[in-house]
Amino acid sequence: MVISNILDIVGHTPLIQLNKMVGPNSARVLVKMEALNVGGSIKTRTALNMIEAAEKAGKIDKDTIIVEPTSGNQGIGLALVGAVRGYKTIIIMPDSVSIERTKLVEHYGAEVIRIHDDGDIGRCIDECLKLALKMQKENPKVFVPQQFENPNNTMIHKNATAVEILQDVDCKIDGFCSGIGTGGTITGIGEVLRESNPDIEIWAIEPENAAILAGGTVGTHIQMGIGDGIIPAILNTEIYDHIHVVGDDEAIETSKRLASEEGLMVGISSGTNVAAALKLAEKLGPGKTVVTVLPDTAERYFSTELFS
Repeated sequence: MVISNILDIVGHTPLIQLNKMVGPNSARVLVKMEALNVGGSIKTRTALNMIEAAEKAGKIDKDTIIVEPTSGNQGIGLALVGAVRGYKTIIIMPDSVSIERTKLVEHYGAEVIRIHDDGDIGRCIDECLKLALKMQKENPKVFVPQQFENPNNTMIHKNATAVEILQDVDCKIDGFCSGIGTGGTITGIGEVLRESNPDIEIWAIEPENAAILAGGTVGTHIQMGIGDGIIPAILNTEIYDHIHVVGDDEAIETSKRLASEEGLMVGISSGTNVAAALKLAEKLGPGKTVVTVLPDTAERYFSTELFS
């Protein structure tokens, strides 16, 4: 098979059963391996869908400059899409994210602006957003996708990611959990899975140092891509039944176990999701099925504690 360009094969990632990490008294745990997606993360889906929707709406053209604030993977996805589509792309990122994220964005030909994270990731992300909107106000060629409030972020998970999950499973899904970054993943997938099974138990997951939904304080953490210290506009706060908090150490340890026990080379937020999924599986017990997402590959974390 010959494809016209790399964007034609975004999505359709495998759903994989965990074996060694799941206890005998737990539900089955299935993980959607977005590390195998084009661009190495789930965010290529949302980046492509937001840009395609803007193209169809006539909001962008060949002279458009895409500018987006992000803690990482969305920026990589937008840089990739910009490279293929021919758009100049500028990504504004906290300086606390891994250096690999910066290098990958730049490798796709995009520009990176780094904003200092002084220990409050929410405030830093807000500064990134303010700069993006300032650039948009000053230059009519600038388009800011606004991932935290763009409904096309959610819709790709409703129309594609969730549909793929339901097509691949061989049984009813009893539990689903996801970390919250933009809120698009848990909202889009969660709404579709609940339509399929109204009795499903859905957990929202937050980093311990940015558990804003759980009423915690916002600091900084290394579970990049989730826990940005804000409540996203596109997050359906009615879709989840429980908020589960995961610390950095547990996220890292679980990610390492995914590699050494299951052969899954995934990032830190994948460890976050699976740590929660294992707890949910223990609660639901044998005969049930829990699904979660592995958002990205470990290969953008070499400079972090994941490899220390």
